[in-house]
Amino acid sequence: MSADAWTSVVTVVTFGSALSLAAWLWLLLARGFFWRTDVRLPAREEPDVWPPVCVVVPARDEAAVLPASLPSLLAQDYPGRAEVFLIDDGSTDGTGELACELARRHGGLPLTVASPGEPPAGWTGKLWAVRHG
Repeated sequence: MSADAWTSVVTVVTFGSALSLAAWLWLLLARGFFWRTDVRLPAREEPDVWPPVCVVVPARDEAAVLPASLPSLLAQDYPGRAEVFLIDDGSTDGTGELACELARRHGGLPLTVASPGEPPAGWTGKLWAVRHG
């Protein structure tokens, strides 16, 4: 490499180092001890009344995955009122019936299964499920 090329490399490295030093100085001086872990947020107070939660689960031909996913969802311990709506939009593998059986077997949050049928043209399954959930 020529002397001019080395000068350019040294200039770029020096500029990068100066920029890095400036960033650390800004973090130290302007942000002040940003790395400290002994600063705690005030304790959060539990609300008197928790808002109700409705979980809408779109499901089409999901019988293979429901035994692994639905019991976990139904076992949630939300302190307020919560319920699960499973929208079975035209399954051919018994998704709705299996969901009801899993809810009977495992208990937990209340489960409502709705079967509005196939989505009309122009609708996706998830939007159709939200519309009916």
